[in-house]
Amino acid sequence: MQLTYVIQKSRRRSMSIQVADDKKIIVKVPLGTPTFIAENFIREKKDWITKQLEKVEKQSKLADSMGQLTEEDIRQIKKKARVIIPQRVEYYAKLSGISYNRIFIRLQKSRWGSCSVDGNLNFNCLLVLMPPEILDSVVVHELCHRRHMNHSRDFYDEVLSIFPDYKRCDKWLKQNGGAYLKRV
Repeated sequence: MQLTYVIQKSRRRSMSIQVADDKKIIVKVPLGTPTFIAENFIREKKDWITKQLEKVEKQSKLADSMGQLTEEDIRQIKKKARVIIPQRVEYYAKLSGISYNRIFIRLQKSRWGSCSVDGNLNFNCLLVLMPPEILDSVVVHELCHRRHMNHSRDFYDEVLSIFPDYKRCDKWLKQNGGAYLKRV
């Protein structure tokens, strides 16, 4: 397979590769990096790039099969999310003894959830379109950031102690979540 890519030079010290939703491959390299080094990096990562391209293709097909969301669809999804997500947060907060401040529900383009240092929890309204256990896994993930503002082993141990099926749900979200984001 012939790969088409763009090399971007930046002030970063390391090289990275990103596969965009339009299947564009972006290679970021430090300033002054010779092109042949970037091309060698691409060849070394060819299997990873191929897997990412297949994932983007699969998610595009899934999104197409589900159809685009209208403004009215999004309004109804947000309304539903404002009821369901706080209920799930409250359930898991009580179960785990974790406190939080406020809950914000938005239509986000790339995130499913986040937690601020102030204890505010943010969720993507599209979570209510997914299987309930996927939504719950994101809720638990963000609640656990109230105790661990990182992705350390302690953080994941806490997540798994509250939600033992987290790894399966996280894998599902990584494989399928992009399709939901492509619908808007």
